[in-house]
Amino acid sequence: MKNKIIYIVFLLTSLFIGCKSGDELYLSPNDPVDGTPQTLLTVLQVNTFANVEGELNRLSGILVQHMAGTDNQYVPFQNYNITAGDFDNSWQGLYSGTMQNAYLLINKTKDDNPYYAGIGRVLMAVNLGIATDLWGDVPYSESFKLTEGVKNPVYDSQKSVYASIDALLEQAIADFAKPASANVVEPEDDDLMFSGDMGLWTKAAYTLRARYLHRTSGKVAGTEAKVLQYLTNGISSNSENLEAVHTAVGGTQNQWGAFKNSRKGYIVANKKFVDYLKSRNDPRISYFLTKDSQNDYSGGDITQEQISTSVSTIGDFFATSQNFPIVTFYEAKFIEAEILEKQGDLNAFSVLNDAISASVDYVTKGVGNASPVANYSVANTNLENIMTEKWVAMFGQLEAYNDYRRTKFPSLAPRPSSAGAVRAYIPLRYPTPQNSSLYNPNAKYVELNIPVWWGN
Repeated sequence: MKNKIIYIVFLLTSLFIGCKSGDELYLSPNDPVDGTPQTLLTVLQVNTFANVEGELNRLSGILVQHMAGTDNQYVPFQNYNITAGDFDNSWQGLYSGTMQNAYLLINKTKDDNPYYAGIGRVLMAVNLGIATDLWGDVPYSESFKLTEGVKNPVYDSQKSVYASIDALLEQAIADFAKPASANVVEPEDDDLMFSGDMGLWTKAAYTLRARYLHRTSGKVAGTEAKVLQYLTNGISSNSENLEAVHTAVGGTQNQWGAFKNSRKGYIVANKKFVDYLKSRNDPRISYFLTKDSQNDYSGGDITQEQISTSVSTIGDFFATSQNFPIVTFYEAKFIEAEILEKQGDLNAFSVLNDAISASVDYVTKGVGNASPVANYSVANTNLENIMTEKWVAMFGQLEAYNDYRRTKFPSLAPRPSSAGAVRAYIPLRYPTPQNSSLYNPNAKYVELNIPVWWGN
């Protein structure tokens, strides 16, 4: 119970950062905590939960057509009217609220407590990955040097940021391999995610290395063998998934679930997503989505100017007490299937079926029967089918948007201008936040139809 008490205490002291963002789980991003390793770790994890589940995620779900925006700020988001001012809170949450704490944790513990430092490096990599995947070139190398007089950090190229992410994860794995005796104090219940299990942290770090290296495979040739090697050392079952941990109590709730309960009608299921699930009797539909007013499953049609709200919305997979996936076994299997298909390996279909089955098992908690959807053969296993299946499995997660921009699958048609869209394309990046572009001369606006470095 110790960790749950700590979690609740921290969250009840959190800062509300504005109704527009809808995110109410951040600790104050204006006052990073320079406390004990235990305190820093819990703060870092709680703020990471907010980053992987919050506003950045909801917008990506609209862009990748899992969801449709129907009220408040989600109407302009649905119309691709996305502005620099929309991301000030999220940017501050990533940098001042989270990565600054990761930096403090790493530097406070790297000499005497490598297990804490390793977890700090993994979570720095996750949050830095969110930033660079959404914005491309971002500050990192000079970002946490205010005490050294650096007020306007340079924007590092995405290629170099990805090298930094891999280096963080490589060092984290080395930290976790050190003996317990190398630590003055070891993580226990203050580690909300794995309760100090370094074996599980090692597997998560390897799978994250695979994810990020795989993301660059279109730009860096010859990465497949190394990705497969990392996967071999990585997460090997759903019981080892790295998750944001939640309860139904107060501020510890899943943000998707809390958002659904407090802002009804702002976001609904997208018709494309619902129709695909219904077309194959997907066993996950009743977990992903609620039924509509007609006791059926339906989605909002973004080709229409007025998107109906009498349709399905977010289901119990995002209930307030439900843990949220950060990196998982089923994601690892989809990566493996994609690589094998690219290599012409005839076993790709089998791995694809394993990936789908693992997703069904995770979503339905072992209740669902995967046979209606995990039935691929050599004949119909191709990149489009693999990525479309992964799009389904990654419902509600940023990875679906990243995969779409990398592969252009599934095939998505943008909302038409006749329905209200202000852009004729699905945005391929987020605009540079206003509070960065106003005060940092190194920040530059990039039009939203320009892919990030690894994108297409």
